[in-house]
Amino acid sequence: MKKILIVGELLVDMISEEYASDLSKVRKFERSFAGSPGNLAANLQGLGIEAILLAALGNDPFGKGYLKWLNSIHVNTSYISVVNHHTSMVFVTKSRGTPQFMPVRGADYHLSIPHNLDELFNDVYFLHFTSWPVSRKPARTTVKKLLELARDKGIYICLDPNYSPVLWKEPKAKSVKIMLEFMNNVYLAKPSLDDSERIFGKLSAEKYLELYHSFGVKNVLLTLGAEGVLISDGKCKEALPSLTERVVDTTGAGDAFWSGLYCGLLKGLDIFEAAKLGNAAAAFRIENENKSLPIPEYEKLIELLSERG
Repeated sequence: MKKILIVGELLVDMISEEYASDLSKVRKFERSFAGSPGNLAANLQGLGIEAILLAALGNDPFGKGYLKWLNSIHVNTSYISVVNHHTSMVFVTKSRGTPQFMPVRGADYHLSIPHNLDELFNDVYFLHFTSWPVSRKPARTTVKKLLELARDKGIYICLDPNYSPVLWKEPKAKSVKIMLEFMNNVYLAKPSLDDSERIFGKLSAEKYLELYHSFGVKNVLLTLGAEGVLISDGKCKEALPSLTERVVDTTGAGDAFWSGLYCGLLKGLDIFEAAKLGNAAAAFRIENENKSLPIPEYEKLIELLSERG
Protein backbone atom coordinates (compact mmCIF):
# COMPACT_ATOMS: atom_id res chain seq x y z
CA MET A 1 0.00 0.00 0.00
CA LYS A 2 1.29 3.48 -0.90
CA LYS A 3 1.86 5.64 2.16
CA ILE A 4 2.20 9.35 2.82
CA LEU A 5 4.91 10.63 5.16
CA ILE A 6 3.88 13.92 6.77
CA VAL A 7 6.58 16.09 8.35
CA GLY A 8 5.63 19.10 10.41
CA GLU A 9 3.89 20.63 13.38
CA LEU A 10 1.50 19.01 15.83
CA LEU A 11 -0.33 21.77 17.65
CA VAL A 12 -2.98 22.25 20.26
CA ASP A 13 -5.39 24.76 18.75
CA MET A 14 -7.28 27.04 21.08
CA ILE A 15 -10.13 28.20 18.85
CA SER A 16 -12.50 30.99 19.84
CA GLU A 17 -15.99 29.72 20.60
CA GLU A 18 -17.54 32.68 18.77
CA TYR A 19 -16.68 34.25 15.43
CA ALA A 20 -14.06 36.93 15.95
CA SER A 21 -11.58 39.07 14.04
CA ASP A 22 -9.39 40.02 17.01
CA LEU A 23 -7.95 37.50 19.48
CA SER A 24 -7.67 40.13 22.20
CA LYS A 25 -11.46 40.33 22.36
CA VAL A 26 -12.04 36.59 22.72
CA ARG A 27 -13.20 35.35 26.14
CA LYS A 28 -13.58 31.59 25.60
CA PHE A 29 -11.60 29.07 23.58
CA GLU A 30 -12.18 25.43 22.72
CA ARG A 31 -9.21 23.05 22.72
CA SER A 32 -8.55 20.98 19.61
CA PHE A 33 -5.72 18.63 18.63
CA ALA A 34 -4.61 20.12 15.35
CA GLY A 35 -1.78 21.52 13.29
CA SER A 36 -2.03 20.94 9.56
CA PRO A 37 -0.01 17.66 9.59
CA GLY A 38 -2.14 16.21 12.39
CA ASN A 39 -5.36 17.20 10.64
CA LEU A 40 -4.11 15.77 7.35
CA ALA A 41 -3.02 12.48 8.91
CA ALA A 42 -6.41 12.05 10.59
CA ASN A 43 -8.25 12.86 7.35
CA LEU A 44 -6.14 10.45 5.30
CA GLN A 45 -6.52 7.65 7.81
CA GLY A 46 -10.29 8.10 7.59
CA LEU A 47 -10.01 7.76 3.80
CA GLY A 48 -8.15 4.47 4.18
CA ILE A 49 -4.75 5.96 3.29
CA GLU A 50 -1.88 5.16 5.65
CA ALA A 51 -0.27 8.31 6.99
CA ILE A 52 2.99 8.40 8.93
CA LEU A 53 3.71 11.43 11.10
CA LEU A 54 7.24 12.66 11.74
CA ALA A 55 6.76 15.30 14.41
CA ALA A 56 7.46 16.24 18.03
CA LEU A 57 5.23 16.67 21.08
CA GLY A 58 5.98 17.79 24.60
CA ASN A 59 6.14 15.49 27.61
CA ASP A 60 3.05 17.12 29.09
CA PRO A 61 -0.71 16.52 29.34
CA PHE A 62 -1.39 18.04 25.92
CA GLY A 63 1.29 15.93 24.26
CA LYS A 64 0.10 12.75 25.94
CA GLY A 65 -3.50 13.54 25.05
CA TYR A 66 -2.58 14.19 21.43
CA LEU A 67 -0.72 10.88 21.16
CA LYS A 68 -3.63 9.02 22.73
CA TRP A 69 -6.03 10.56 20.20
CA LEU A 70 -3.80 9.73 17.20
CA ASN A 71 -3.46 6.14 18.37
CA SER A 72 -7.23 5.88 18.81
CA ILE A 73 -7.73 6.67 15.11
CA HIS A 74 -4.88 4.33 14.08
CA VAL A 75 -2.43 6.94 12.78
CA ASN A 76 1.16 5.65 12.75
CA THR A 77 2.85 7.47 15.66
CA SER A 78 6.11 5.50 15.64
CA TYR A 79 8.07 8.55 14.49
CA ILE A 80 6.62 11.14 16.85
CA SER A 81 9.25 12.23 19.35
CA VAL A 82 8.36 13.22 22.90
CA VAL A 83 10.75 16.01 23.90
CA ASN A 84 11.42 18.13 26.97
CA HIS A 85 9.69 21.22 25.62
CA HIS A 86 6.03 22.11 26.02
CA THR A 87 3.63 21.02 23.30
CA SER A 88 3.23 23.86 20.81
CA MET A 89 -0.05 25.78 20.81
CA VAL A 90 -1.88 28.22 18.58
CA PHE A 91 -4.62 30.61 19.59
CA VAL A 92 -6.92 31.16 16.60
CA THR A 93 -10.17 32.94 15.81
CA LYS A 94 -13.17 31.07 14.48
CA SER A 95 -13.66 32.63 11.08
CA ARG A 96 -15.57 32.61 7.79
CA GLY A 97 -12.45 33.95 6.09
CA THR A 98 -8.77 34.03 7.03
CA PRO A 99 -8.47 33.52 10.81
CA GLN A 100 -6.15 35.50 13.06
CA PHE A 101 -3.67 33.31 14.93
CA MET A 102 -0.94 33.55 17.53
CA PRO A 103 1.57 30.69 17.92
CA VAL A 104 3.16 29.67 21.21
CA ARG A 105 5.94 27.41 20.01
CA GLY A 106 7.73 24.70 21.95
CA ALA A 107 8.21 21.09 20.91
CA ASP A 108 7.20 21.35 17.25
CA TYR A 109 10.57 22.40 15.81
CA HIS A 110 12.67 19.93 17.82
CA LEU A 111 12.72 17.30 15.07
CA SER A 112 15.53 14.82 14.53
CA ILE A 113 16.36 12.23 11.86
CA PRO A 114 15.04 8.77 12.82
CA HIS A 115 17.56 5.94 13.00
CA ASN A 116 15.57 3.42 10.95
CA LEU A 117 15.24 5.41 7.72
CA ASP A 118 14.77 2.40 5.46
CA GLU A 119 11.75 1.38 7.50
CA LEU A 120 10.46 4.96 7.56
CA PHE A 121 10.60 5.33 3.77
CA ASN A 122 9.24 1.86 3.00
CA ASP A 123 6.26 2.18 0.59
CA VAL A 124 6.18 5.99 0.98
CA TYR A 125 4.91 7.59 -2.23
CA PHE A 126 4.58 11.22 -1.13
CA LEU A 127 6.53 13.19 1.47
CA HIS A 128 4.44 16.14 2.61
CA PHE A 129 5.96 19.01 4.61
CA THR A 130 4.94 22.48 5.73
CA SER A 131 6.74 25.75 6.34
CA TRP A 132 6.60 25.34 10.13
CA PRO A 133 9.58 22.97 10.52
CA VAL A 134 11.48 24.94 7.88
CA SER A 135 11.11 28.12 9.95
CA ARG A 136 13.30 27.01 12.88
CA LYS A 137 16.37 24.91 13.59
CA PRO A 138 16.96 22.07 14.34
CA ALA A 139 13.84 21.08 12.37
CA ARG A 140 15.03 22.99 9.29
CA THR A 141 18.22 20.91 9.14
CA THR A 142 16.25 17.71 9.67
CA VAL A 143 13.79 18.49 6.87
CA LYS A 144 16.57 19.41 4.44
CA LYS A 145 18.26 16.05 5.02
CA LEU A 146 14.98 14.12 4.79
CA LEU A 147 14.15 15.74 1.46
CA GLU A 148 17.55 14.79 0.04
CA LEU A 149 17.14 11.18 1.15
CA ALA A 150 13.53 10.99 -0.09
CA ARG A 151 14.43 12.33 -3.53
CA ASP A 152 17.19 9.73 -3.82
CA LYS A 153 14.50 7.08 -3.30
CA GLY A 154 12.18 8.57 -5.93
CA ILE A 155 9.61 9.83 -3.43
CA TYR A 156 7.45 12.74 -4.60
CA ILE A 157 7.90 15.88 -2.49
CA CYS A 158 4.85 18.03 -1.71
CA LEU A 159 4.88 21.37 0.09
CA ASP A 160 2.27 23.32 2.00
CA PRO A 161 3.94 26.78 1.95
CA ASN A 162 1.84 28.13 4.83
CA TYR A 163 4.40 30.89 5.35
CA SER A 164 3.94 33.46 8.09
CA PRO A 165 6.70 35.86 9.25
CA VAL A 166 5.62 35.45 12.89
CA LEU A 167 7.01 31.88 12.86
CA TRP A 168 10.52 32.94 11.94
CA LYS A 169 13.41 34.44 13.91
CA GLU A 170 15.15 35.66 10.76
CA PRO A 171 14.26 39.01 9.15
CA LYS A 172 11.53 38.88 6.49
CA ALA A 173 13.88 38.96 3.49
CA LYS A 174 16.06 36.18 4.89
CA SER A 175 13.12 33.97 5.87
CA VAL A 176 11.56 34.31 2.42
CA LYS A 177 14.88 33.38 0.81
CA ILE A 178 15.05 30.21 2.93
CA MET A 179 11.43 29.36 2.14
CA LEU A 180 12.06 29.72 -1.59
CA GLU A 181 15.11 27.46 -1.42
CA PHE A 182 12.90 24.66 -0.10
CA MET A 183 10.67 24.95 -3.18
CA ASN A 184 13.36 23.65 -5.51
CA ASN A 185 12.47 20.24 -7.00
CA VAL A 186 9.08 20.14 -5.27
CA TYR A 187 6.58 18.00 -7.17
CA LEU A 188 3.50 19.80 -5.89
CA ALA A 189 2.71 22.87 -3.78
CA LYS A 190 -0.65 24.21 -2.63
CA PRO A 191 -0.24 27.84 -1.57
CA SER A 192 -3.12 30.16 -0.77
CA LEU A 193 -3.40 33.75 -1.93
CA ASP A 194 -2.54 34.85 1.61
CA ASP A 195 0.58 32.64 1.65
CA SER A 196 1.62 33.99 -1.73
CA GLU A 197 1.17 37.62 -0.77
CA ARG A 198 3.28 37.11 2.36
CA ILE A 199 6.05 35.52 0.28
CA PHE A 200 6.03 37.60 -2.91
CA GLY A 201 3.97 40.70 -2.14
CA LYS A 202 0.65 41.63 -3.72
CA LEU A 203 0.61 40.32 -7.30
CA SER A 204 -1.83 38.68 -9.69
CA ALA A 205 -2.69 34.99 -9.38
CA GLU A 206 -1.09 34.35 -12.76
CA LYS A 207 2.15 35.96 -11.59
CA TYR A 208 2.17 33.83 -8.45
CA LEU A 209 1.92 30.67 -10.58
CA GLU A 210 4.80 31.86 -12.72
CA LEU A 211 6.97 32.58 -9.67
CA TYR A 212 6.32 29.22 -7.98
CA HIS A 213 7.29 27.42 -11.18
CA SER A 214 10.41 29.58 -11.52
CA PHE A 215 11.58 28.53 -8.05
CA GLY A 216 11.29 24.84 -8.90
CA VAL A 217 7.70 23.74 -8.17
CA LYS A 218 6.42 21.40 -10.89
CA ASN A 219 2.68 21.53 -10.10
CA VAL A 220 0.98 24.47 -8.38
CA LEU A 221 -2.52 24.57 -6.91
CA LEU A 222 -3.21 28.15 -5.89
CA THR A 223 -6.26 28.30 -3.64
CA LEU A 224 -8.33 31.46 -4.08
CA GLY A 225 -10.72 31.26 -1.13
CA ALA A 226 -14.32 31.75 -2.24
CA GLU A 227 -13.14 31.93 -5.87
CA GLY A 228 -11.93 28.31 -5.91
CA VAL A 229 -8.51 27.12 -7.05
CA LEU A 230 -6.17 27.78 -9.97
CA ILE A 231 -4.12 24.79 -11.13
CA SER A 232 -0.98 24.79 -13.27
CA ASP A 233 1.46 22.07 -14.32
CA GLY A 234 3.68 24.59 -16.09
CA LYS A 235 2.06 23.90 -19.46
CA CYS A 236 -1.68 23.85 -18.86
CA LYS A 237 -3.86 25.85 -16.46
CA GLU A 238 -7.35 25.24 -15.17
CA ALA A 239 -9.60 27.19 -12.80
CA LEU A 240 -12.01 25.32 -10.55
CA PRO A 241 -14.82 27.28 -8.89
CA SER A 242 -15.54 26.69 -5.22
CA LEU A 243 -18.15 24.01 -4.51
CA THR A 244 -19.06 25.51 -1.14
CA GLU A 245 -22.73 26.47 -0.85
CA ARG A 246 -22.79 27.61 2.79
CA VAL A 247 -19.80 28.94 4.72
CA VAL A 248 -19.94 27.86 8.36
CA ASP A 249 -16.26 27.80 9.36
CA THR A 250 -13.18 27.75 7.12
CA THR A 251 -10.98 26.08 9.76
CA GLY A 252 -9.39 22.93 8.33
CA ALA A 253 -10.44 23.61 4.73
CA GLY A 254 -6.87 23.56 3.43
CA ASP A 255 -6.10 20.25 5.12
CA ALA A 256 -9.33 18.79 3.76
CA PHE A 257 -8.34 19.90 0.25
CA TRP A 258 -4.98 18.14 0.61
CA SER A 259 -6.78 14.99 1.76
CA GLY A 260 -9.08 14.82 -1.25
CA LEU A 261 -6.20 15.71 -3.55
CA TYR A 262 -3.99 12.89 -2.26
CA CYS A 263 -6.91 10.48 -2.43
CA GLY A 264 -7.30 11.29 -6.12
CA LEU A 265 -3.58 11.13 -6.89
CA LEU A 266 -3.25 7.72 -5.24
CA LYS A 267 -6.23 6.55 -7.33
CA GLY A 268 -4.19 7.42 -10.42
CA LEU A 269 -5.92 10.68 -11.32
CA ASP A 270 -3.91 13.52 -12.83
CA ILE A 271 -3.37 16.74 -10.91
CA PHE A 272 -6.37 18.48 -12.50
CA GLU A 273 -8.86 15.69 -11.77
CA ALA A 274 -7.46 15.02 -8.29
CA ALA A 275 -7.89 18.71 -7.45
CA LYS A 276 -11.63 18.33 -8.01
CA LEU A 277 -11.74 15.81 -5.15
CA GLY A 278 -9.77 18.25 -3.03
CA ASN A 279 -12.30 20.93 -3.86
CA ALA A 280 -15.16 18.66 -2.79
CA ALA A 281 -13.45 17.73 0.48
CA ALA A 282 -12.80 21.40 1.28
CA ALA A 283 -16.46 22.25 0.66
CA PHE A 284 -17.52 19.49 3.06
CA ARG A 285 -15.23 20.81 5.79
CA ILE A 286 -16.29 24.45 5.34
CA GLU A 287 -19.99 23.58 5.52
CA ASN A 288 -19.70 21.59 8.77
CA GLU A 289 -18.99 23.14 12.15
CA ASN A 290 -18.06 19.76 13.66
CA LYS A 291 -14.42 19.46 12.59
CA SER A 292 -14.16 15.91 13.95
CA LEU A 293 -16.41 14.61 11.18
CA PRO A 294 -14.36 12.41 8.83
CA ILE A 295 -13.86 13.48 5.23
CA PRO A 296 -16.30 11.51 3.03
CA GLU A 297 -14.83 8.49 1.27
CA TYR A 298 -13.83 8.55 -2.40
CA GLU A 299 -17.23 7.45 -3.71
CA LYS A 300 -19.02 10.11 -1.64
CA LEU A 301 -16.67 12.82 -2.90
CA ILE A 302 -17.43 11.72 -6.45
CA GLU A 303 -21.16 11.98 -5.65
CA LEU A 304 -20.68 15.49 -4.27
CA LEU A 305 -18.83 16.46 -7.43
CA SER A 306 -21.58 15.11 -9.67
CA GLU A 307 -24.23 16.96 -7.65
CA ARG A 308 -22.46 20.32 -7.71
CA GLY A 309 -20.01 20.06 -10.60
